[in-house]
Amino acid sequence: MDISLPHNMENILKTKVAEGVFSTMDEAVTFAIQFAFFDNGSLEERIAALNSEIQKGVDDYDAGRYQDGEAAFKKLLKKYE
Repeated sequence: MDISLPHNMENILKTKVAEGVFSTMDEAVTFAIQFAFFDNGSLEERIAALNSEIQKGVDDYDAGRYQDGEAAFKKLLKKYE
């Protein structure tokens, strides 16, 4: 099946493929369609769930449960060397 996308949408998907987020344009389009049409909740529920996850991160930060990116990266490198 051939599809046409507006140029700005096509460019976004091409960028995501180039960044390695997706392996192919087909994979990127499939993900976008699944995200748009096969979710399990209303937009308000999805936003509430995202806000809840963000709050968990804020709470962890406020409680001192974090490390800077460089330290985390070094820890991962050491673990997988």
